Amino acid sequence: MKNLISAFIGVAGAAFLLIAPAQSATVTWTNDVPVADTGVPHYTSKSATGAVYENVTTSQSGLYRSPWEGTALENIGTYTSVSADTYASYVFDTAVSKISFMWGSVDDYNRLEFYNNGAWVDFLAGSDSQLDSAQKTTGFILATVMAGGLFDEVRFISASNAFEYANLSAVPLPAALPLYGAGLAVMGFVGWRKRRKAAAVAA
Repeated sequence: MKNLISAFIGVAGAAFLLIAPAQSATVTWTNDVPVADTGVPHYTSKSATGAVYENVTTSQSGLYRSPWEGTALENIGTYTSVSADTYASYVFDTAVSKISFMWGSVDDYNRLEFYNNGAWVDFLAGSDSQLDSAQKTTGFILATVMAGGLFDEVRFISASNAFEYANLSAVPLPAALPLYGAGLAVMGFVGWRKRRKAAAVAA
């Protein structure tokens, strides 16, 4: 019985490691210009204070700046802007591992927070060292952010001026991941059965 419990704990631990990345939020990014405006879904909720501007196409001095400036979609491409001391929340149908979006004028006061079933999972700030080489205050990056665990909600938060973003999408888990975890569980069970049978024969 003790061996069975140990085998189960080992398999469960391995499956957890596959599902929940060990590190905190990580970001990879490029300066590639998007080929299309894929939009941003309507926010699920927002904070009680401040404004969230959706489907904006131009810039307004002191309020928000289009991430599409200097591209073929300048004054055409749509984006969302979260004003100071405000957040916009997006809830997904299923838990995901990462999101991708066009991050306009990366600012130190921009912040992403990730939640799963209402519980805080992780965060990423514009001041993170991973973004030190990104062009700040102007321009854009195409960012892919992976949190330190699965999440079904992301909040775009701004502590000053604005957090501008476009082309927001959730990146689903690989379809093969649950099958891989199930395969590990089966292999663990088979190994336990063999050890149990060998121990019974030896006795």
